[in-house]
Amino acid sequence: MKLSDLHQFEQFSQLTDEQLILLKPSMRIKRCEAADETILPLGSSSDLEFFLLNGKVNLVAEDGREQEIKAGTPEARLSIARLRPSIYQVNSASAAVLIALPGKLLTQQVKASIIANFDGLELSTKAQIFYNRLKTALEDKKFTLPSLPSVALKVRKVLEQEEPEIAELEKLLNHDPSISAKLVAAANSPLYHRGSHCKTSADAIMRLGLETTSQLVMLFSLRQLFKAKQAWVKKRMVETWTQGVRVAAICQLLTLHHSHLSGDQALLIGLIHNLGELAILKFMDQQGELDPKEMEPLLEELMPEAGGLLLSSWNFDEEIITSIRQINTWQTTEDNPKATLDDLLKVARLHSLKGTDDQYRYPRLDELPAFRKLAKQGLTEDFSLALVEDAAEQVAETQAMFGL
Repeated sequence: MKLSDLHQFEQFSQLTDEQLILLKPSMRIKRCEAADETILPLGSSSDLEFFLLNGKVNLVAEDGREQEIKAGTPEARLSIARLRPSIYQVNSASAAVLIALPGKLLTQQVKASIIANFDGLELSTKAQIFYNRLKTALEDKKFTLPSLPSVALKVRKVLEQEEPEIAELEKLLNHDPSISAKLVAAANSPLYHRGSHCKTSADAIMRLGLETTSQLVMLFSLRQLFKAKQAWVKKRMVETWTQGVRVAAICQLLTLHHSHLSGDQALLIGLIHNLGELAILKFMDQQGELDPKEMEPLLEELMPEAGGLLLSSWNFDEEIITSIRQINTWQTTEDNPKATLDDLLKVARLHSLKGTDDQYRYPRLDELPAFRKLAKQGLTEDFSLALVEDAAEQVAETQAMFGL
């Protein structure tokens, strides 16, 4: 087995060659000589993860529906049937070759790689000291990054199927009445309301669409992850969520003038742009009594890489992770003449700070390469500010949707 064979897989692509060499003794080759050989039984809690090198496999759900995965396709970039207990039986669909590897061992190496990438940052002395505490706690397993909730993982997996079934999504969502109720409320909110009233999660999915449903489920789930004991951390977490919602609403509004960008994707990147702050706050809460005034400057300094760390561990798209990591790099430019989500995020973030005490710590709009690109496409400063003033109602609606 060559290292180049491993680089095609998403989890392995995050590792150095040295890490892959260390993992190789724990890897086993699983060979299927023909079709219909069982690789992973339905409901299995085995720690092994399987990666398809050659051939085809079938994923068979409990209700009998099947999904075929072929080696070398985008569907095969991640390990096969990752959730445990497995919601599929995995059978060979032809002669096939797979790599089998203990999942816990792989996860440890991926997290170690992400943490190592954090080490190249240029940080202030205080931020470096605090980061070293965070890194040590992660390495010693005294602090763990929050895991993406199981319902969000399962919904994402269903949507990876070639023809996702609304009935299967509804069944999943109904296992979590809280998220199901929030999804119905979102579908009936002014942002998505289309006349008739949604009563069930199936109605909501039909109205929202599969992509929006997946994103909202994930975001509703995330809100449940970040809870705190200390009063100042609780208060600061609410402020972070509220800021994320405001940026998200402005991002989504700006896509009305850039139709090649998805409003739902803009909403998503706005809502997750400061997740790094929430992860750091969760660690601060665990550390006991800290001086809020001393900690406040560290949040913004560490936010980009902490956010990238968290999203990498959740297997988010690399494009989104890169945007989050560059959130404080205001002068970045790129060759693409069209507006990108990264451009909208930076402009929306500056807009969200207008009228606050913090706005003078940041560049002016006309100093921003991202805004100058949008201006070439007809977005003047006065017009964009008017858009944001008009967005007050949409911001309020988005905040209500997320319980703020």
